[in-house]
Amino acid sequence: MSVPCFGPTPEAVLGQAAWTGPTAVCVPDATRPMDPTPALNALQPRVSGDMKVFVGLGLHRRMTARERTRLSDWSPIEHDPDDTVSTAVVDGIPGSVFRSVARCRQAIGVGIVELHQYAGVSGGHKAVSVGCGGRRTLAALHARERVLAKGVGVGRVDGNPFRAAVDALGRAAGCTHALVWIPDLGEWGFGEPTALVAHAARRLRPWTPVQNRYDSVRIDIPAAKGRTLYQASRGATYLTASPNPPLQPGARILLVAPLDEGPGHEAGFVAALRSGPPPWSHLLHGPPPTGAGAQRAVMLALLARDYRLELRGVANPEPFTRLGIPASPELPPEEAGRLVVPSPFSRLPQLAT
Repeated sequence: MSVPCFGPTPEAVLGQAAWTGPTAVCVPDATRPMDPTPALNALQPRVSGDMKVFVGLGLHRRMTARERTRLSDWSPIEHDPDDTVSTAVVDGIPGSVFRSVARCRQAIGVGIVELHQYAGVSGGHKAVSVGCGGRRTLAALHARERVLAKGVGVGRVDGNPFRAAVDALGRAAGCTHALVWIPDLGEWGFGEPTALVAHAARRLRPWTPVQNRYDSVRIDIPAAKGRTLYQASRGATYLTASPNPPLQPGARILLVAPLDEGPGHEAGFVAALRSGPPPWSHLLHGPPPTGAGAQRAVMLALLARDYRLELRGVANPEPFTRLGIPASPELPPEEAGRLVVPSPFSRLPQLAT
């Protein structure tokens, strides 16, 4: 397995890399804070053949016209999780990938390396295996028993069975290389996807040590993930599910985001939250919730078991109060003794030991 390359620009890390034949380049949708244009500009002259750009939606909604403008020069094709071909069965997961990606000779994953609840960090094979995966594949991969399995966790790559499955599914789908932006380091990385992510994860320093436990924390959600509770709630559950969160039992978690698109567009997530009031204990112990995004409701149930979630700075509180989640358009006042987390997807406070 070759050693990945890291540097200041896509051109610097790509070096002499070149591809022949139809090549799929799979980029993230607008829920990831990344402009893929520099990557696409660098890849284009290195592909001697048809370079097709695919937007990996996973099970998210389709992009808006405004979101598509950033990719207008590339005539992007949005992934359809219901138009796929089978690849391989991985650890009981029926692998599949978007049919148009499968028709290409190889796939290159373009993405961002930041913290991820299940895969440890994002990036690498995930751009293809998850971003452009089929509905049955994503449902099986995100089943409750898998996202709660031993070794699965935010910031953890080595020994993580979820990450191992993501990588195996990516290889089966034809993903040969990945080009990633690492915002926390201010650099790009390129290489074989599994090795690239492993090296990138070791270079990250996602934990900020603090000395005390707090009974109140404010988490500020960046714009790319602040439109829906489905996306924004990651900032809260990443902290509460991290190795050593510096929180008192029952601490208040103030999640600050406009949430102007409501709870989310993922039907399984919304249905699970509507199935009963917080703390949604039945999602942890009863029949597993199903449908798109249901695993995110399981994470909220884990949070609600130990802490109190409140939403602040919300454009319209009503959809959330109907779910039993306290919500307000007001921002939290500054308060001495409150922990503030400004970048929950790249740096999380951890109790010093």
